[in-house]
Amino acid sequence: MLKRIGTIVGGSVGGLALLFFAAGRPVGDLFGYFRAGASTTVKSIEREIPDAVHDEKTKAELAAARDQLVDRQVQLNLSQNQLKSLEHEIEALDKAVADRSQVLASAYPVLQNALDTKQPSISFVSTNFSLDEFQREVDDLLSMQQRDENALRIKRDGFRRLQQSVADGEQALTSMKSKMLEIEQEFAILKTRRDQARMEAETLDLVAGVTSAGKSSTANAGVSVDRLGDQVEGLEARNAARRDVASVDQRVTTGKLTQTFNRLEALKRYADQKPAANTSAVTSSNAPSTSANSIENSTPYDAKEVVIRIKGDEANLTGK
Repeated sequence: MLKRIGTIVGGSVGGLALLFFAAGRPVGDLFGYFRAGASTTVKSIEREIPDAVHDEKTKAELAAARDQLVDRQVQLNLSQNQLKSLEHEIEALDKAVADRSQVLASAYPVLQNALDTKQPSISFVSTNFSLDEFQREVDDLLSMQQRDENALRIKRDGFRRLQQSVADGEQALTSMKSKMLEIEQEFAILKTRRDQARMEAETLDLVAGVTSAGKSSTANAGVSVDRLGDQVEGLEARNAARRDVASVDQRVTTGKLTQTFNRLEALKRYADQKPAANTSAVTSSNAPSTSANSIENSTPYDAKEVVIRIKGDEANLTGK
């Protein structure tokens, strides 16, 4: 299966290469398109990756950078220890060279005198040497002195270079620590700002949703209330029309005219039951001009006429 897939991919690539060659385009352009297509594909994939994965990737990169910073700090500490050790070595070697230099300086006049006087033996620092032995000792000291002086010069040069490297390393590590801290702080701040922006967006979506839903629901409710109002008005108008056109027999309630007549009849009965003295007293007082006597003087025919008109029986009135 893999071999078949490889064959298909290889054939496709070969076909594209032949197509570019036939078109007179350099094959390098084909690889450029491949790189551009791969880069575009990777960017598309990265955009589809959840933010949590990107955050974990950033955390892993920061952790790797911090581990690298720790490794470099360890290396710098080792370099500082080497610098201290080299400094001690230089101090010890410098002291040895200085002491040997004094010995050689003291041996010079002794050997010069022995050579001038051709002495067979030499006494130096409470030690007896023959001329040949003394010369061999001097030669050994000179060789050691030259070796140590060369080593001291090399060590001093190395010490200066190492010292400069340590100083540069300390500066680089300080800059790296500052940059690392800045990146970590920026990462934390941007995460907080992103979370706050998302919460704000959700709140704005909620407000927009509530506002739009409120408007639509209010509009719908308003339409429903208007429809209900129209329905009530129609029913009330229909009931009023039915009351207006209803016959007298179908009317349940009495009209205003009947109520007025009944009220007058009731008052007349109470007025008839009162004594004459009370009637005269009432008449002499500041009472209305319409009295019980005026009601008594009214003819029965008037009352019948009112009753007849209320009942709508005009024919009976004419017959009377």
